[in-house]
Amino acid sequence: MPEATPPLLRAVDLGYRYGAFQALRGVNLALHPGEIVALVGRNGAGKSTLLRCLAGWFRLEEGQVDLTDATSGGRDARVVLVPDTPSFYAELTAFEHLQFIAQLHGRRDWRDDARRLLQALNLTGHERAYASSFSRGMQYKLALAVSLLSRPDALLLDEPFGPLDALSSEALWAELQRFAAEGRAVLVSAHQTPGMVAPHRFLLLEGGEIRAEGTAQELKLRYGLASLSGEDLLRAALHGEAEA
Repeated sequence: MPEATPPLLRAVDLGYRYGAFQALRGVNLALHPGEIVALVGRNGAGKSTLLRCLAGWFRLEEGQVDLTDATSGGRDARVVLVPDTPSFYAELTAFEHLQFIAQLHGRRDWRDDARRLLQALNLTGHERAYASSFSRGMQYKLALAVSLLSRPDALLLDEPFGPLDALSSEALWAELQRFAAEGRAVLVSAHQTPGMVAPHRFLLLEGGEIRAEGTAQELKLRYGLASLSGEDLLRAALHGEAEA
């Protein structure tokens, strides 16, 4: 099980405010090498805020985030966040974005990986196009390809399935499984998850707090469900809170 290894990323008592509004409170979580974790919750639950705090985009106000790659003698793990609306350099083509990131990270053997990612994500034939001409789904796939090419230790994705069609969602899930199998970690934020998505664990965020956590089997037993998706978990947990 991935949980048997030390975590690449750990958040302890994480909190964040927008002025007087408490967006996150007392969030504790860990991401382990080789696992994919689904972060589910309603719109406004704090999912995007949490991802930005974990990635270092927001300055922490409460708690801490520890990043450690246990396989490298204590080097800080490198975390990459793909936001729901990624941005690009206007003067670079799709392939030039990949080249720029590969060179930035000192990769010399990047071309084969870049071509494979473009093919896997159905972007072959668009290498010379500018991202501004892409649909929202194509832009997200390009951002994912760029992020995977940089080989981070942990990948954070904000609502990746929203702009994607069914075939693209399958291709994305296959790439995430491949990525995790290399000993890396993935945290996927979603309020809806396609049927093929079967993460190692689920985290339910509601009102800025983690309200439920566990494997699909553990949560099915807890809530008496025959099957479990992000939507099933969300409905069952909120229904249970309402009854309580």
